Amino acid sequence: MKTAMPRAMTPIARELLLVGGGHAHVAVLRHFGRAPVPGVRVTLLSRDTHTPYSGMLPGLVAGHYSHEDCHIDLRRLCEATGARLIRGTLNSIDTVSRTAEVAERSSLAWDMLSINTGSAPALDSIAGARDHGIALKPIDRFISAWETFERSLTLARSPPRVMVVGGGAAAVEMALALSWRLEQSRRACRITLLAAGEQLLETHNPQVRRLLNGKLAAAGIDVRLGVRVTAVTATQLELADGTQLGCDLAVWAIHAGAPSWTRTTGLACDAAGFLAVDDTLRSVSNDGVFAAGDIAALPVAVAKSGVYAVREGQVLAHNLSQSLRGAPLRAYRPQRRFLSLLATGPRHAVASRGPLYASGDWVWRWKDRIDRRFMAMYALPPLPPAAPGTEPAMRCGGCAAKVGSEMLSGMLDRLAAAPRADIPHGIASGEDAAVIQPPAGQLLVQSVDYFRSFTDDPWLLGRIGAVHCLGDLHAMGAQPHSALAIATIPHGAPGIVRETLDQLMLGARSTLMAESVTLAGGHSGEGAELGFGLSVNGFVAPSALLLKSALQPGHALILTKAVGSGVLLAANMAGAARGDWIDAALTAMQQGHAAAMKILREHGISACTDVTGFGLLGHLGEMLRASGIGARLDLLAIPSLRGARECLSMGYRSSLHGANAAALAALEGFDPVDDATLALLVDPQTAGGLLAAVPEQRAEECVSALRAAGYGAATVVGCTDANLRPGRIGPR
Repeated sequence: MKTAMPRAMTPIARELLLVGGGHAHVAVLRHFGRAPVPGVRVTLLSRDTHTPYSGMLPGLVAGHYSHEDCHIDLRRLCEATGARLIRGTLNSIDTVSRTAEVAERSSLAWDMLSINTGSAPALDSIAGARDHGIALKPIDRFISAWETFERSLTLARSPPRVMVVGGGAAAVEMALALSWRLEQSRRACRITLLAAGEQLLETHNPQVRRLLNGKLAAAGIDVRLGVRVTAVTATQLELADGTQLGCDLAVWAIHAGAPSWTRTTGLACDAAGFLAVDDTLRSVSNDGVFAAGDIAALPVAVAKSGVYAVREGQVLAHNLSQSLRGAPLRAYRPQRRFLSLLATGPRHAVASRGPLYASGDWVWRWKDRIDRRFMAMYALPPLPPAAPGTEPAMRCGGCAAKVGSEMLSGMLDRLAAAPRADIPHGIASGEDAAVIQPPAGQLLVQSVDYFRSFTDDPWLLGRIGAVHCLGDLHAMGAQPHSALAIATIPHGAPGIVRETLDQLMLGARSTLMAESVTLAGGHSGEGAELGFGLSVNGFVAPSALLLKSALQPGHALILTKAVGSGVLLAANMAGAARGDWIDAALTAMQQGHAAAMKILREHGISACTDVTGFGLLGHLGEMLRASGIGARLDLLAIPSLRGARECLSMGYRSSLHGANAAALAALEGFDPVDDATLALLVDPQTAGGLLAAVPEQRAEECVSALRAAGYGAATVVGCTDANLRPGRIGPR
């Protein structure tokens, strides 16, 4: 399977929504990347961009693996397989309207649904457990909480008491991993393992139990059997017999619990709340819904283990594909016995399968090879960067066809804001154009921008596109007032087109509403790929207008956001950027400029521009030439987005990089500068920051205020200099 393949041009007719990025769904993504179903779009909804492989988590905690070693990058996988990734947390599922409600954004529609969200320890069975202690799942939260606790150990007067609650393999492996981690960092801690059963590892043979009990004893871990925890506070655990045990941290490795939303779906569930499926992994109550992994209750009960989810993935992928084609499904037969490889802290492991067992460092190496081979299946190689002197490949465009007027007008009607006296005619009156009454004594400021999508999430495109388009108004000191939308929707069935348009416009509205901007109308068409833009209007008093030509000597240059989005998006298209780098970039792009402009005005701003397509150097050059002045830059102070320099060092560049590089001719007097720094100066930005001039004596105070307001990358990057030739840039 190739990486970062172009999306198919077949019109989209149906939506397969995968909820959760678990072990089974990564197999589904891989399958559909190799054998797509024509007309079906695959969308993955996941809270996290990186999904952990459960078999390697004890090694991660013990320090044998890095985060990258044992996490699958879902963004890269989706890029490689042609699926959409939408980050979000599922709130509920409506099987009647066939929608999934996602926290803090619009809902997602589906024609076929698959659920693989996993499980978490059943904390509600123990009073206070949700407020005190840390659960093993989700693993990213466990690692973060444990690291916070670990740092606090340096202040402890006596060794803290850690209670690992549970008697299964996860509890035993985690207790041993934590013990080994603490031993290697030379931090003292008393670990106790509390199990409700009369013996640990009840599903394993006596020899395995004997081996693991010996490992626990050798690690100094106290084991208490036949005790059931009923309540927990910040300082102690309470047992069923009334005994109270001092506890500084509880680690929950108890039996799995189902999330609360499963019972509200109308789908059949078992007594514990897990989704009931038949032997094809299809819901017993809805033919359009499938489930796998811990969230599913199979006809024959099995342990909540990643081993089953991995095996289910192949059957689930086959059956989803077959169901979409109307073909027969295959039954999943869970294995009666499977090989367990249990990590014991150091690079040592115990193998267990039925009556067979083995132990040793060689078992760890065996386990390591198996785990790494599994991870390699989903670590797909990126496309190489373009050769020097050539342009990166771009996704092809296509013809446009107007979206039905009824669909567009219906969408705009749903988005219509409350009537405004200064917009007497627009959406509400069904006119072909908006009529705006300018305020007395104000200047009208207008701008328009449009671009093809850089993300498969139309809601995000709408949000970020609106920030980008409003940037021109903010840079001129105008108060945004109204907007007209321009959208291109990929060819598809009417329902798919409508849902995509809804997502796009709802995302844009979420940004516009935050700035009290009215969406006054719009135009949309069908085309080969998703695209979006806005024509925006704003008003400003003549005395408050900010011009690029108004730079003054003795002013500091402040940049409100980090640069690097262009190269990150280019690398992402090639499957070369880490998912968390793209997450951080998309978060930065969603940050608007209104609060920043308010602070800049309070600190005497004289001129401003937004840093977008021409890059930092290109937009600064426009200001310098218009103002007849030079500037000095501190290249080391220019903030960059996480991962941008790494992508540049790998050779990736935006397609606009070559044209922007002409701006580098303005630099003079700098010591030799590395290629990555030069590339960042001309990297085109989407929804980039503001570059503003304020008096030097007020610059640090301004930056502090910007950072306090959430612009964490805000930095003084340079200053004006009347002694330099106009448009020239020297070192600071």
